[in-house]
Amino acid sequence: MTLRQLTISDLEPFTRWHSNEEVTHFLGMKPLSNESARNLLESYLDDRNGIYFGILVKDECKLIGYTYLSNILTSHKVARELGIVIGNPMYWNQGYGTEASRLIIDYGFNVLGLHRIELFVLDFNKRARRVYEKLGFVVEGIQRKARWVNNEWQDVIMMAKLENE
Repeated sequence: MTLRQLTISDLEPFTRWHSNEEVTHFLGMKPLSNESARNLLESYLDDRNGIYFGILVKDECKLIGYTYLSNILTSHKVARELGIVIGNPMYWNQGYGTEASRLIIDYGFNVLGLHRIELFVLDFNKRARRVYEKLGFVVEGIQRKARWVNNEWQDVIMMAKLENE
């Protein structure tokens, strides 16, 4: 697997992922229209305080998702949010999310020189929580009933990892 810069040419798969209810459920959002998906991708590409990479399966040269570090505060050496989306469910539970997360964490600490990377995960997303814990993220708090997902309130777990952990 490899990472490469996310580009506007990724709009078709990006739109497909964000219109898939099975995928967006774990993001705590409703499926997006084509126009809303385009606006989201364009906002990522214009974000001066974030980096966004497509996730490619090397053997297939196929884009299967994306990962990012956003709200980067360079003066504090902190990325306020790590995110990952494996957009095609057929690639779930095969280690791609773990490997892509490892790569972006390594990029954050060793290329960007960050000291701290933070993330937020919905409490019901047990698969993502296991990955983050395996990668050394520590729970720092819970935002109780902070997101309205599928007609019920969900807790948001705040986690972080320091460069020396």
